[in-house]
Amino acid sequence: MISGILFFFRFTFICIEFLVKHDLNLLRDARTIMAADTQEKKGSSTTQKDNYNLLCVGVGGTGVIRASMILGWAAMNEGFKVRTAETHGMSQRGGSVSSYLRFGKNLEGPFMIEGDVDVLLAFEISEALRNLNYVNEGTYILVTKNVVIPPSVLTHRTLKIDGDKCIGCGNCLAHCVPSQVFNGTNVVKKEFTFIQGKSREIRNGYSTVLESCTGCERCMIDNVCPFGAITAYNEWDYPAVADIETDLHTASKNVVIVDADQIAAKAGNLLAANVVMLGVLGGIEKIPIKIETMRKTVESFVPKKALEINMKAFQEGVEIGKKFIHRQE
Repeated sequence: MISGILFFFRFTFICIEFLVKHDLNLLRDARTIMAADTQEKKGSSTTQKDNYNLLCVGVGGTGVIRASMILGWAAMNEGFKVRTAETHGMSQRGGSVSSYLRFGKNLEGPFMIEGDVDVLLAFEISEALRNLNYVNEGTYILVTKNVVIPPSVLTHRTLKIDGDKCIGCGNCLAHCVPSQVFNGTNVVKKEFTFIQGKSREIRNGYSTVLESCTGCERCMIDNVCPFGAITAYNEWDYPAVADIETDLHTASKNVVIVDADQIAAKAGNLLAANVVMLGVLGGIEKIPIKIETMRKTVESFVPKKALEINMKAFQEGVEIGKKFIHRQE
């Protein structure tokens, strides 16, 4: 009986060990193949590779997917094989969006290994920082200064009560569900008071500390304060833009930071910011897609009523890209 159990466990262990080694070998082979089909030919320039990796990142609403589609079609118009993949959970609510674009002569899969991206195109500056593991010192990082605070960096919302407006009526606490749940409803009413200090130390209504405040803003939505004394503000955990720029320049020697929103606004429409960035990509001429091909592809995606604005935005981006390359030379 015991010998049979021991045999069973030993056999199971051998099977697991075999499967783990087999999967590791498959993963190693896959990484080797992916590295091989993006390897640059010896003695060739950047624009003579067989395959290219572009990673477009941003948050929902910044035009990441549309820009990737334009680049994919432009690459196909140049005769390249194209593979794409996307990750965009909760993108419409400001979540992270990533679009993997690979094009070339003999590639197969859409995904790329870390450190093997030729161009990182970021439509929100912190998303460039989030994806630095894909770049190397030769990667061209094209970034807009646009800052979109995603929900993932929201720590909490804090209530603020204006002491000059609050008369201590206690109406807010009477309507606060978390306060009733955590502090109980059988609380003896005391004199309504307001104590100055942080919002989490406010005592009002039942003279209770508002430790149970969740920042739901229900009190504000329902307008429970007749004097408008309650406001709320966000507390963010978002890195300083200057620190992000420093990290980007540390990761690569080819960093272009563009105020795409301002350029798009001057062109006539803030929504053309992603087209500005496409123009910058065309202007640096580090991928084998002609500027004119990219321009015509943009035209095919843009409504006629917005064509003039987008073409102006694209050309402004091209000029920025060319100036950057000229400064490097």
